[in-house]
Amino acid sequence: MIDIPSDMDSVVKRWYPAGVDLVAAARRAEPAGVFVTGMPGSGVTTVATELDAMAETNLGAPLERAREVDSAAAVLFVVDASAPLGRRALTDLAPALHSTTVAIAVNKTDVHRDWRAVHEVIAQSVAEHVPRAVDVTLWPISAKLAERARIAIDPRMRSALLEESGFEDVLAHLVRALSQSQSLLRDRKYNAAVHAAAAGARHEIVDKARAVTSGATTVALRSERARLADMRDRARTDRATALRSRLQLTRSELVHDLGQSIRQFSTAARESIDAANRAELTHLQQHLGEQLQQAASKVEDRLGDRLRAIDADLELAAELPAPPEAASEQPGPSPRRRGVEDKMMILLGASAGVGLGRIAMSPIEMVPALDIAVVPVSLVLGALCAWWLVRSRRLVADRAHLRAWVAEAAVSTKSAVEQSALGRILAAESVFFAASHQSARASAAAAESELERVEAELRAAAEQRAAVLAACDRDLMALERGLEKFDLPARTEPTGPRARLSS
Repeated sequence: MIDIPSDMDSVVKRWYPAGVDLVAAARRAEPAGVFVTGMPGSGVTTVATELDAMAETNLGAPLERAREVDSAAAVLFVVDASAPLGRRALTDLAPALHSTTVAIAVNKTDVHRDWRAVHEVIAQSVAEHVPRAVDVTLWPISAKLAERARIAIDPRMRSALLEESGFEDVLAHLVRALSQSQSLLRDRKYNAAVHAAAAGARHEIVDKARAVTSGATTVALRSERARLADMRDRARTDRATALRSRLQLTRSELVHDLGQSIRQFSTAARESIDAANRAELTHLQQHLGEQLQQAASKVEDRLGDRLRAIDADLELAAELPAPPEAASEQPGPSPRRRGVEDKMMILLGASAGVGLGRIAMSPIEMVPALDIAVVPVSLVLGALCAWWLVRSRRLVADRAHLRAWVAEAAVSTKSAVEQSALGRILAAESVFFAASHQSARASAAAAESELERVEAELRAAAEQRAAVLAACDRDLMALERGLEKFDLPARTEPTGPRARLSS
């Protein structure tokens, strides 16, 4: 046996360790016997029975059987004459064809008229798909005719049927195969094992080369590189755009919140003034002032919350300007001046009261004894009417005066809060943009650092890929050089006897 070259042996050990055991087993093999197998439904059992019966009759004992292909000196593979071998069957038969003398028995030729076409297709398929078959022949047979010949009484009929069955030729072929020298049989097994080990190693090498060249190992790195480059380029612009948008939204929300708060306060204040009596009006102004300050404070608090939310969402870590001090309370309304209207109301009230008193007392004037009371009563009624009118007019005037003060205070407070809040937003904008620029520079620097790392890993992966591919090429060349010593002349096509059965 030819020893495997050291470089080829090293390649097989590294890539396909199972091939080492395969070659070692083939080196120790002592091929003997016939291994009988075949396609399902082809009559394998019947063929084996008739072959053993004929061998016992002609040779005095059945043919020695092998338990597996690896230990067999010859293989008898039975197929049905109705159908050729498929690709899968040829793949399963290839190990036997590469290492052992194989006789393909095309059974049931007495039943199928087109067996010759099947015979030719099988021969072509074996020659095409198993070019390294060491020794393969095709034999048209009929197990049914062999069985009829075995039980036939007439010697001439027996001889004719036996000749037509083709079993004598198959038996003679197998006997010749079993008589081959052990050195030849071992060499075939050994050479086939070497080729199988090399094929296994080649498969692993090719898979490794494909995996390396496919770029699957660097997909994550390339994706990360694209992400980092995009983050580096867009960090500044995206953050600035988001900041401008948020600040503009904050301004809009501030104006809306302030206007809504002032409107709600004004509505509630008017309702409170309209429902208040004279005693309540004296304390209502202070209460309304407090409510106005609370409304302004709520607007300022919401603005602070929005600015802090911007800082947190954009991860600016900026030092926000301190909120402004609470606005001073609005001065109370100035005392209402009593003018001509108040005097006119006194005069009109007195006149109306006297008139009403005279009207009320007119029936009494007709009584002479009571006419003296008309004047005093009229004067009293006039005084009471004047007092009531003046008091009511004064309440209405005080309410109107307080409403005017509320309207003026609301406008003043709205203006002051709006000016203060907008200034606060402007100051926060400067701080935010400064922090944004600093953060963008830091993010870009971090992204650039990560990009350098990824690029270094990609370069290392490329260098490793080139090294792996070079190593794969060297190992494949070592296999090819080693196999040149084990290449045996291959038969171009299966051979077999000429067909003897009539169609």
